[in-house]
Amino acid sequence: MKIILLSMFSVPTGHVKVAEVMQQKIKDKHPDAEVKIVDFLSFSNQWLENAVSGFYMKWIKAFPESYKRFYAQLMMSEEYTGMLKSFSVFSIYFEMKLKKLVEEEQPSHIICTHSFPSRILGKLKKKSPSFSTKTINVYTDFFINGVWDKENIDFHMVPSSEAKDELIRQYSIPSDRIFNTGVPVSNIYKDKTGKSKNTSLGRKHLLVAGGNNGLCVLNEFMMNPSGAEHFTYTVLCGHNKELFDKLSGLPNITPLMYIDDREELNAIYDSVDAIITKPGGVTITEVLNKRIPIFIHDYLPGQEEVNLEFLKEKKLVYLLNSEDPLEIITNVLKDKREMNDYLVRLQQYLSSISTCVDESLNTLLKVNQEDSLVKPSLNKTGVTKTILN
Repeated sequence: MKIILLSMFSVPTGHVKVAEVMQQKIKDKHPDAEVKIVDFLSFSNQWLENAVSGFYMKWIKAFPESYKRFYAQLMMSEEYTGMLKSFSVFSIYFEMKLKKLVEEEQPSHIICTHSFPSRILGKLKKKSPSFSTKTINVYTDFFINGVWDKENIDFHMVPSSEAKDELIRQYSIPSDRIFNTGVPVSNIYKDKTGKSKNTSLGRKHLLVAGGNNGLCVLNEFMMNPSGAEHFTYTVLCGHNKELFDKLSGLPNITPLMYIDDREELNAIYDSVDAIITKPGGVTITEVLNKRIPIFIHDYLPGQEEVNLEFLKEKKLVYLLNSEDPLEIITNVLKDKREMNDYLVRLQQYLSSISTCVDESLNTLLKVNQEDSLVKPSLNKTGVTKTILN
């Protein structure tokens, strides 16, 4: 068995984290399988990846409303329109790159954890009737945007029952091709044990997480003297060294650079009373599994904004305002009835996820294994050739 996981960038994002989780899960159950993560832009053109990833962050920071309008088109359109038409020009180039990858690797399965590779893969499959590799979309947010290919992809691992209903209703995807797994995260992130909870001086321990770039920085109340009596903070700075240096040495604040070790991150989750973060699909899912109260202070335009709407509707997060966020956190955490209600809502969401990731993967990876020993595949001319499994 050879599986390729297609992410988008080489920098650590939620899409990459999910690809890594999927890789580990496959290797745990199928140690002899060859599992490779391919960063699609980096594979296609390293210069292009550097340019796109740098431009993306600068665009969001400098012109958030412009990016918000752009993302709205991605959300709504199945075909590139308006400002998106220029991107379709590159589609043929990326299809050629992906076709070459498939020809060279001859994978049994391709799993997409980002919408753009999924779109290119779907176009390639549609043009190549002999394409035999089984394809899987793994969605890393709480919704499905318009870039993901739906009809040409074989299977879908979706974040919610609402997403499953959408695929069935709007795209006529058979229900047996859809697995309601939630956003895949490591099995390490189970129910919070509380064994290492910080009870120093009776203060509540808050985790502040701002993503890989440490964007969610709440100086206005982390450094608020009125909060020093009641809170201690652990701040995940990502790769933001400037932020790390700024917070180092301050009382009641422990800054940490990017954490790659899941066990270490899980221990931090076990030690905190609540988290202040952005509504990214992966971090939020990890924390929901840990049953930790979630407070949202800020979000990036685009997918995080749509994620937030989903989480607000489910009442799975609390919103902080800029006037007195400490009071909001204090009141929520000390309200036992509210905390009980929150845990009930959280459990209802987790219970709505009908299939665990591991079971779904085991089912999907058997698909090509149980096919005939002789299967068709693409050659460089696009003509069917025969390969013995």
